[in-house]
Formats: sequence, structure tokens, C-alpha cells
Amino acid sequence: MKKICLILSILTISLTSVFAKAALQSGESWMILQRAEQEFDNNNFSEAMRYAQDAVAKRKHESESESKILTNAVTPYQVRRVGDLIPDVLKVLEERQEYSAMDIIKKWTGKYGNEYFEDSIAKLREFINSRKDYPEAYILIAKIYRIEGEFSMAQDYLEKARKTSSLLEVPEMENDILFIIADIAEYTHDVPTQEKALLLIAKNSGDFSNETLKQALIRTSKSKKEDNSSKFFKMYRINSIACLNAYYKLSKIYDSSKKYEEAYITNLYGVLIAFTHLNSLLEERESDYQFTDLKTFFKTVSRYSDMVKWCNDNSFWEGFYNIYAYGTKCGYQRFPKDVIIVMSNSCPELYWKNAAQKCVEEAGLSK
Repeated sequence: MKKICLILSILTISLTSVFAKAALQSGESWMILQRAEQEFDNNNFSEAMRYAQDAVAKRKHESESESKILTNAVTPYQVRRVGDLIPDVLKVLEERQEYSAMDIIKKWTGKYGNEYFEDSIAKLREFINSRKDYPEAYILIAKIYRIEGEFSMAQDYLEKARKTSSLLEVPEMENDILFIIADIAEYTHDVPTQEKALLLIAKNSGDFSNETLKQALIRTSKSKKEDNSSKFFKMYRINSIACLNAYYKLSKIYDSSKKYEEAYITNLYGVLIAFTHLNSLLEERESDYQFTDLKTFFKTVSRYSDMVKWCNDNSFWEGFYNIYAYGTKCGYQRFPKDVIIVMSNSCPELYWKNAAQKCVEEAGLSK
């Protein structure tokens, strides 16, 4: 009797699992992908892959189904004769009781607005057809392949995700795609691909494409005016924290290939991005805080253990040190020396403070 009960219990659990999965797969593609991401977070990679692939298949089916319904609804002459404007088409569809097609149109115009589709049914249909791809699912599949060491397959899916990135629900995820491409390229020693991906991230921030800003940073770096370091950080701000790591990695690539000007400017962008982030945090935490000079800035940062940890985790002190390391290789004089002197006196991280002191002593700089 106990044996029979046990068998029945196992069958019940198995059937429940099968029906649960069937119910999930009959749901919307985003629900299936959400389950895939949960499995991934739980390190159940085979299940995560299965659900992610199901999400891709479901997204394609959704697109094709909506496209077919809408095409059939707008093809008759009575609909075509009113033109391409969404409000005019909706009016005729209502008269013809094409409610499924109306629901599809309202679903997407409700989410994005008529302006997104230029008030055009043709543009809306193009959009629905393009949704056969699911870049978020491609990213997850690529992550799983990367974990399994299938780098070629991972790159293929990342490229698919990049080509369809206009469909991303969160546009900023395009940088996530590029970071993964860069990480795989770094692991496989494919420097050209790594550099290309990191440059795309840098250019996505908008600031790195600003040649006026770039030339101003170089010009100020070359200046021999007294106390140039504090004036520099009073003048410039860059709000692109999501791109921070890309700039630091680029600087190391360029330093290794002896492209010192490129190493210097990409590192400087990274430092400015991190500095802007930290300075904003200090302004939020201390109502009377305002940047005056680097020494005071370092001292203020040191009051907050979480900010010091962030600096350590995000290569902030190393970036400051490399202003001197790369700057001297470029032949810059006053600015890099001012920075390293301040670091040698005031850096709250002992390792980098000692490294800065060593530079000061070896160069015979005056404190």
C-alpha cells in the first residue's frame, strides 16, 4: 500500500511539473524568458537554455500570429481606401468588427504612442514583423554558452542580439551585449574585437565622440599652469558611469600597444566619469560640500567606507595613478605631476598612496 502511495505521489508531482511547464509555454514570451532567467540565477543552465529557446520560439510565433491577423484585417479594399493613418484605419476596423486586429494596434500604440510609428499602419506592421527576434533571449543564451566554454556560439548569439538591439525593452542593454563580447574577446586574446566592442560602448556614451571636449582635456593636460590638477577637476564632468570599465580596459589595451596618447585620454575619461559620480554623491550627502581641490576631495571621500570600497572595486585610485604613468609617457608635465603629488599626500588607499610616493621620490618632485 505504501509503495502504491509513493508511486502515485511521484506521478502526481511529475504531471504537475509537466502541466506547469505547458502552461508556462502557452504564456507570453516574456514570461517564459523570466523563468529562464530565474533558472540561470539558480545555476540550472540546462533548464535556463531550454526556457530561453522556448522564449525565442514563442516570440516568433507571437509576431507571425499578430502579423497574420493584422494583414488579413487591413487587406480588404474597404480598409485600404481610407489610407495609412492609424486613426482612420481603426475607425473602419471597428465598423467591420475586426476586434482582434484593433486590439493588436491599440496594444502597441498604447505602449509606444502613435508618433513612434509615424501614425502609419504600414510602419506598425513593419515593427510587428521585426519582433520575430528576441534580443534579450539571445543575450541569455550567449551567457550560457560562455559559461560552457562555447565561445563561438556565444559570439554568434551576441551578434544576433546586437543586430536586433533596436527591439530591446531597455535600450541600455546594448552596452551589456558589447561588454560580454569584449569579455569573451579578452579571454580568447582577440584584442581587435575587444577594442572594437569597448570603443562602441565609449561612443554610445556620447562624450567620447565629442572632439571639442577631447581636445580641451588634452590642452588642459598639457598646460604648465600652477595647481592645474584642482582647476582641471573644477572644469570638467562626464556623466557616463555605465561606460566606466570600458575606458579603463581601453587604456590598458593602448598602453600595451604603446599608443600612449590613446591610453592617456581613455584613462582620463574613466577617471572623470568616476570622479563625477563620487562628487555627485558627496553633494547629496553633505549639503555644504563643494569641490575645491583634490586634497580636500580625497579627504572627504575617506570619511565614507562605502565610497572608499567603491573606489577600490572600480579602479579609481589606479586610474588617478595612471594619469601620471601615461601622462609622463606622453611628455605632459605639470598636470600629471600635480596629480601624483596630491595622491602621495592624501590618497586614502595605502597601496596607491605608497605607489604615488615612490613616483614622487624617483622623479625628485617637490611636495
